[in-house]
Amino acid sequence: MQEITIREILHAGLLSCGPDTAIADAAGLMVEARCSSIMIEQAGEVVGIWTERDALALDLAAPELLKSPISRFMSTPVRSVPVTTGIGEAALRFRESAVRHFLVTDEHDKPCGVISQSDIVINQGIEYFIALREVSAVFNRRYHCVPGGVPVSEAVASMRTGRLDAVIVQRQHDGAYGILTERDVVRLISTHSLHAPVGEVASYPLITLPVNGSLYQARKLFVNNRIRHLGVTDEEGGLLGLVTFADILASVEHEYVRRLREALRESEANLAASNRDLRLAAKAFESTFEGILVTDAAGIIQSVNPAFTQITGYRPNEVIGRTPGILSSGRHDGAFYRAMYEALDTTGHWQGEICNRRKNGELYVEWLTVNAVRDHAGQVTNYVAVFTDFTSRKAAEDQIRFLAQHDSLTGLPNRALLRERLLRAIAHAQRNGKLVAVIFLDLDDFKQINDSHGHDAGDEMLRVVAQRLTESVRREDTVARLGGDEFVLVLEELNGREGVPAIVAKIVDAVGRPVVFEGRELATATSIGVSFYPDHGSDPEELVKNADAAMYAAKEKGSNRFHVFGG
Repeated sequence: MQEITIREILHAGLLSCGPDTAIADAAGLMVEARCSSIMIEQAGEVVGIWTERDALALDLAAPELLKSPISRFMSTPVRSVPVTTGIGEAALRFRESAVRHFLVTDEHDKPCGVISQSDIVINQGIEYFIALREVSAVFNRRYHCVPGGVPVSEAVASMRTGRLDAVIVQRQHDGAYGILTERDVVRLISTHSLHAPVGEVASYPLITLPVNGSLYQARKLFVNNRIRHLGVTDEEGGLLGLVTFADILASVEHEYVRRLREALRESEANLAASNRDLRLAAKAFESTFEGILVTDAAGIIQSVNPAFTQITGYRPNEVIGRTPGILSSGRHDGAFYRAMYEALDTTGHWQGEICNRRKNGELYVEWLTVNAVRDHAGQVTNYVAVFTDFTSRKAAEDQIRFLAQHDSLTGLPNRALLRERLLRAIAHAQRNGKLVAVIFLDLDDFKQINDSHGHDAGDEMLRVVAQRLTESVRREDTVARLGGDEFVLVLEELNGREGVPAIVAKIVDAVGRPVVFEGRELATATSIGVSFYPDHGSDPEELVKNADAAMYAAKEKGSNRFHVFGG
């Protein structure tokens, strides 16, 4: 069955305004037209886009911003797709581009409309929703609930901070649930209704369905109520989370990739029956975002598609006739490739993550699927590799993980990672009969540095102190920042307490050295408290609390002193 294209679901017309249009007026146009975006045109050219998501970036506590020209807050340039694009591929492009609206262009590259993620979800075939069956297959348990008494600006700020497109609102007088969405925010901007409590302007009631309800039922509720969020409840009616168009779109992308790969295998079988002209396979998939590489039975590259060139940097004439080894990063050993070839020999299929190298020498991570193509006699005639560049996504995931466990100013472990490291240290010490020292310190008169020299000087002091503390202990020890001017060090695998005073003295000396900032010398001192496992506690919270108490005891004696808990 031929896939639906954007042309078939596109609504005629383009909502637009000039770059000098006030934010509130542009929002009014969107509300009136029931659109989730508006294009900014100048001299007949589309120069930007402003969406419901962009509305969250506004500081609603400063209503004078609503009179500002929309050009200050629009996104540019505007991403576009041809009107001939299939909706399955459009779903992938939304994910790849990290946007929720595309400008649609006709055969002459002229704007002819806008397509949104919502349009893709609504126009999926009924068979897709029936196939996935239950809401539990797609819904996201992550949601945020705010009390109805908080100001709208505070609720919007929580949406912006959490990168959420909606928050659940609990009304104060009856506890009923409602919802505040990006669309509601645009409506409030258009009417300047930004000072009321969020409970008075949220949409009620929150429409819900059970977690074991059908996805087809969810689709009906979305379409009939013209909404993009549904509450999901458990068997007792308790709220579990939200299911949104974005959740469904993610599943649409996976379904499209599955169908694309099935189509690839079917196409390869047809091509084998037609003299195995594999160049036709490359043409059939020249518009996909996934790289495709086809080799013969000996592993010699016969054809690649445009996405292969875009990802690797190699043009077809540079790789045809060579082996895929041209992409090798050197990061995988012989055992890795032997396991891959063994799987291809026994099952005809291999799938996994692999690190390869682009033409410019840059390493990248891809998700690779390789299939063996066999003739009617069962002999391998070709191998087809389909891969997706995961580099940016993995880098983003790594960054998110790092920020969740580290202090953004100093790069040191934060409180959460400190607890994890301390739990590990306690377990090792218990198993090996060792001690663990927890050193709690803060900087004396740090507030005076901020007050006298400014917060930039204070930040520089904290960064330098963090570096000096790290240099004062072993690599296997932990230096963490709890916040403000408070630091905690964890010394692992100690045979006794004897060496700790020398380490503390080294820390006092390191912290006491002046820090040069903009030609000025800044000086500080420190007070230090120490607790030991197992003498002063058996869990991270107790050890840190007792070291903190010891630090205050040291502070009472004057600067650059240390005190052991209970001593």
